[in-house]
Amino acid sequence: MNLERIGALLPKRLSGRGSLVFFAGVLGVFLLIAGGLPFSNETKSQEASAAAQTAQQRSEAYVRQLEATLTELIGSIEGAGRTKVAVTLDASAETVYALDETDGGENGQRQFEHILVDTHKGQDALVEMTWEPVIRGIAVVCEGADDVTVNTQITQAVSVLTGVSTNRISISKMS
Repeated sequence: MNLERIGALLPKRLSGRGSLVFFAGVLGVFLLIAGGLPFSNETKSQEASAAAQTAQQRSEAYVRQLEATLTELIGSIEGAGRTKVAVTLDASAETVYALDETDGGENGQRQFEHILVDTHKGQDALVEMTWEPVIRGIAVVCEGADDVTVNTQITQAVSVLTGVSTNRISISKMS
């Protein structure tokens, strides 16, 4: 920095007490700005952590709901008997946000910005679509699994309901 420029910004006549107050004010503003930076980083990391935790909770709720639905469905198949179902996920739910594309002008670079909408909490990004979690596999344990017909019916029902290929569905006899 050029000290002459800084000197030109300062008032020409400051008494000893006046210059002390001026510099204390400048120092105070600097400390406020510098002190706010780590706080904003902590807030962003807390928001990211909360978002990740919410996504994890949504995935767990999705698995519980799917397991309950499959258990009820398989239990209603003739010959299946008592049933337990476990679902594992390969990836959690994914949200895609709407973007606004602007032309970069002469340099030809395009810029993308999230489209924001007003909500009761302030502003949030506009959700374009949400992808359901990807299912890794489904395990079914039931009393009637040793019957080939029941086994086939369960496999087909689970595959049709979830879209999971039959080689990712395991059916075992309950002990």
